Amino acid sequence: MRFERIFEDLEGQFAHHQQEEVRAVSEDLTRAEQAQLTLADRFRGAQGHRVTLHLGASVRVTGTVREVATEWIALAAKGGARSAVVPLSAVVMAEGLPSRARLAEDPPSSPRGLGSILRELARDRSVVRLETSGGALTGRIAAVGADALDIRSLPTGESSPVPGSARITVALSALRVVQLG
Repeated sequence: MRFERIFEDLEGQFAHHQQEEVRAVSEDLTRAEQAQLTLADRFRGAQGHRVTLHLGASVRVTGTVREVATEWIALAAKGGARSAVVPLSAVVMAEGLPSRARLAEDPPSSPRGLGSILRELARDRSVVRLETSGGALTGRIAAVGADALDIRSLPTGESSPVPGSARITVALSALRVVQLG
């Protein structure tokens, strides 16, 4: 009987060690998987969630995650219309981001870069407010190049050009957020 107890004890210890090893391997795999997630993957997993993005010491934008590309995120206002486009490189912190993520589908047939979405806003002749690392501008996007855009400023907030409006070139690397309306 004494040998039976010894074997039972050994079997119990062996089972416990196996469970611990499986748990440790599982945790390692989870950490390795999380290490490969990008911020865009996290935002794709947050579509439909309300988030607040901190884009520097004093610039914050809040909205519902509407669309996510590799370079930018579009947020929607309460009505569902796109209200802001934020380059992912401008995001310093994000509040309200769930822990789940969604990987990008296989390579999309036509990847939409930041320039593409900005050209769409220029085509629509939307009045936008740009927050940049150098300050804020309100106007209409006149042209979008590979690494810069031209905006026709509306210095006093009118919906059409007025005397004193200027065409200003903004480096895309300085862009923090493009807010519509």
